[in-house]
Amino acid sequence: MGRIKTYIKDLDTFIEGGIPEGHIVLITGTPGTGKSILCSQILHKNALEGKKCLYLNLEQDSGRLEHQMSVCGWDATKTKNLKIISLDADNSDLTNFLLTEIAKVKYDLICLDSLDSISTNPVNPMDLTMKFEGSMVPLAPENVNRLRLKSVFKALSKSKATVLLTSEKVENQVGLTRDTISEFLCDGIIALYYLGVGSSEFRSMQILKMRSSAHEKGFILFEIGKNGIVLKKKEDAFK
Repeated sequence: MGRIKTYIKDLDTFIEGGIPEGHIVLITGTPGTGKSILCSQILHKNALEGKKCLYLNLEQDSGRLEHQMSVCGWDATKTKNLKIISLDADNSDLTNFLLTEIAKVKYDLICLDSLDSISTNPVNPMDLTMKFEGSMVPLAPENVNRLRLKSVFKALSKSKATVLLTSEKVENQVGLTRDTISEFLCDGIIALYYLGVGSSEFRSMQILKMRSSAHEKGFILFEIGKNGIVLKKKEDAFK
C-alpha cells in the first residue's frame, strides 16, 4: 500500500511511514489547537515533492491562510503544485461547487477545512423536500446538511485522493466533530489538544484511528514554531 508522508519529523514513523493513499482522515480539535497549520504543512511539503494538492479553505478570508503559511516560511504563491481555493461558507451552492472541483481534476492530496462550514451551511428552501416513492416529502434543515456531508464524502472517496478533513470539537459535547457523524465516515482520526497554564502551553495529538496501520496510540507532544509543527520528546515537555 502506498502512503502519503506528512514530512513532519518522526510523525510518519508513528503511522508506518505515512497516511495510506486514498484514506480520508479527520483532523479534530477545539479552536486554536493547530488543525489548519497541520493540514497546510502536510500539503505544502507534499506539493514540493510533486504531489498535486488542493486546499479548500472554507473558514478563513481569502489571503489569511496564505499569510499564516508565510509566517511558517511556506510561500503558497510560489508552490507550483498547491492550489488554494477560498470559498464563502454562506453560499448555499457551496456543496455543488466542491463536488465539481473535486471531480474535474485528479488530485493526490485534498484538504477540506472545514466540514463545519458544510454542516452549518444555509439551506436553500428548494432543498427542503425530496422525492420518495413518487411523492415530495419535507426535510428538516439538519437532515439536508447530513445528506450534503454524505455526498461530499462520496465524492472524496470516488476521487481516490488522500483527504484531510478538519472539524471543530465542541467542548462538553459528545462526539469528535460538530456534526457528530463525520468521525464514523473517516478511515483515520487525529485529535489535537491544547492546554495553557500561566505563561506555558502544552500541545499534543493522538492518533485515534488509522485503518491499515499499526499506529501509535499514546499522546504525541508537539509545538508550533517558526517552521510549523515540530514533535517534542516527553522529557522535554516541561522545558
